[in-house]
Amino acid sequence: MVWNPSEGIDLGFFLLRFYSLSWVLAFGLGWYVMKPIFMRENESVDSLDKLFLYTLVATMLGARLGHVIFYEPELFSDDAWSILLPIKTEPTLHFTGFAGLASHGAAIGIIITMFYIQRRV
Repeated sequence: MVWNPSEGIDLGFFLLRFYSLSWVLAFGLGWYVMKPIFMRENESVDSLDKLFLYTLVATMLGARLGHVIFYEPELFSDDAWSILLPIKTEPTLHFTGFAGLASHGAAIGIIITMFYIQRRV
């Protein structure tokens, strides 16, 4: 049996991957759910926006760095550019898209960021 599912929605000029779409939906729904909670608690929506931005960056950086540290540590010496950029430079320069994320790295990134935010407030 050959298992070759579709990776996303082909828009002709761009492939919208289901994984990317799930990230966008998760963060969009997270903000949508948190907004009324912040309003009910008399917290400013500006503070939600700041928290959202910190959490988004922490999640993405933590997920990527977690993947590299746990599964591809050789990238630090072999192809450091590909750690945070959607390219590979070895053997030649080419676009790869963002791939290689670890959920446990994201969790660690979020926890560290929440400690940072809590100390600042």
